[in-house]
Amino acid sequence: MKLKMNPNILFIIVDSLRADKFYGDQKTSVTPNIDKLIKKGAYFSESYSSSDVTGICLGNIFTGMFSQKTAIIQRKFNSKIKTLFDILKENNYETYATVPNLTWFSQFTERFDHVDKFYAANSIQNGLIDGVGKTVLDRLNSNKIKSPWIYYIHLEDLHQTIIVPEKYDKKEYGDTTYEKMLSSIDEWLGKILEQCNLNNTLIVITSDHGDYIPVVDTFGQIPRIQAFMKKGKDIFPQLEPIGVKLFILLRNIIMKKQQRELKKQLSSKQIRTLRSRGDKTLDDETLKVPLLIVGNKIMPKICNDLVSGIDIFPTILSYLGIKINDSNIDGRDLNILLNGDKLKEIPIFIQSGDKQEQKDSLVVGIRTSKFKYYRSRKNPKENLHLYDLEKDPLEKNNIVSLFPQIIKSMEKILLQYEKVQPITKIEENDDETKKIEDELKKMGYL
Repeated sequence: MKLKMNPNILFIIVDSLRADKFYGDQKTSVTPNIDKLIKKGAYFSESYSSSDVTGICLGNIFTGMFSQKTAIIQRKFNSKIKTLFDILKENNYETYATVPNLTWFSQFTERFDHVDKFYAANSIQNGLIDGVGKTVLDRLNSNKIKSPWIYYIHLEDLHQTIIVPEKYDKKEYGDTTYEKMLSSIDEWLGKILEQCNLNNTLIVITSDHGDYIPVVDTFGQIPRIQAFMKKGKDIFPQLEPIGVKLFILLRNIIMKKQQRELKKQLSSKQIRTLRSRGDKTLDDETLKVPLLIVGNKIMPKICNDLVSGIDIFPTILSYLGIKINDSNIDGRDLNILLNGDKLKEIPIFIQSGDKQEQKDSLVVGIRTSKFKYYRSRKNPKENLHLYDLEKDPLEKNNIVSLFPQIIKSMEKILLQYEKVQPITKIEENDDETKKIEDELKKMGYL
C-alpha cells in the first residue's frame, strides 16, 4: 500500500566521499549539518561500494543489481535497464537531476524530466562554490518544481584534485585539503536543506566510491596551473581540450617524480595513501562509503550490518510502499534492519575500474563482514589477496597462503557472480564509447 502523500526525495551523491571522513573518530572536518542529520536518521556504518569507479557503482545503486546483470560499466550505460527513476516516474514522480556534463550521465538522465548540467574534467570540474550550489538552490526555489519529486544531485567537489574555498582553507576546518573541502560542502548542504520541507522529504546521502587521501596534500597537484585552467576554460573554451591534455601529461610526470622521492621518506602505511583507484588493489579506503537515510518513518539508528549500494534501490521503493516483482534485483530492503529484524548477509561482489589499455577490471573479488578476497580477473592464480577483516581491519596482513579452504569457498561465490549474463544486451555505439573514453581520460580514470 502506498503512502497517502508520497514524500519528495533528495538523493545526494558526493563523489569520492569516504565513510571514515563522514562519521567517526577519524573525521576532522567541521560538519554541523551532516552531524545533525545523522542524529535524525539511519546511518549505515558498514556500507561498501562494489567498485572503485563511478559508472559501475552508480549503475549498481540505481538498478539494485550488480553490473553482470545490467552491463552498465564505466565506459557504457545500458538504457534498456529500468532504473529507480523510471519506476518512480511510473508512480507519478517528477524526476530532476544536477549532474556533470559527461556522456555517461547524459545517457543515464536521458529519461529524466529536468536536468541541469555542470562542467567536469580532470582537476577543473565545477563545484558547489562555482555555480553548482546556486543551480541546486534555484531549482529547489523554483515554482516549477512539481511534487512529488526526486532530485538527484551528483557533486564532484571531492573528486581528484581539490581547490578549497579560501574561507575553509584553514586548519580549524580539517587536517587535510580533502576534509577542509568537506567542511565547505556541509555549509552548502545546510543551504540546500533549508529549501526542503523536511517533514515531507526522504533524504539519502551516499557516495559512489571512496578514495585515497595522500599524506602529502600537494601530491599530483599544480595549484597555479589548476586555478588558471579553471578560469581559462570560460574565457578560451576552444583551448580547453589542449590544456587538459598538457595538464594531465605534466601532472603524471610530477606524480611519478614525487612518488620516487616520497618512497624514500614515508612508511609503508603512508605510501599506501599514494595509490590510485582502478588498479590492482581494492582497499577499503576506496570501497567503504557513507550511507545516511533520513525520513519521517525512519527512527534514528546506527546500523553496523554489512550493506551495499545495491540495497538502496529496494529500500527506497519499500519505504514508499511501491512493490516490485523482479527476481533479478540483488539488493535487499534495509527497512527490515531498521525495524529491528535480522537480514541475511549477502557477499558483495567487488571489482576495480579499468585502464586505457585494459578494458575489463584488473581484479575481482568478494567482500563479507569477515573476509575480503580478490585476485586477477584474467588469471585466478595471480595477485591473490585475502584479509581477515575482524582481526586485521586495516588489511596489513595478506593471509592467502594460510587458508586454502577459505579461498576455495570465496572462489565458489565469485564464480557464481562471474557466470551471470546480462538481462539485456547493450547496444554498441562506437562513437558514444569513444566519447566516454575521452571524457574518462580528462577525469583521470584512463
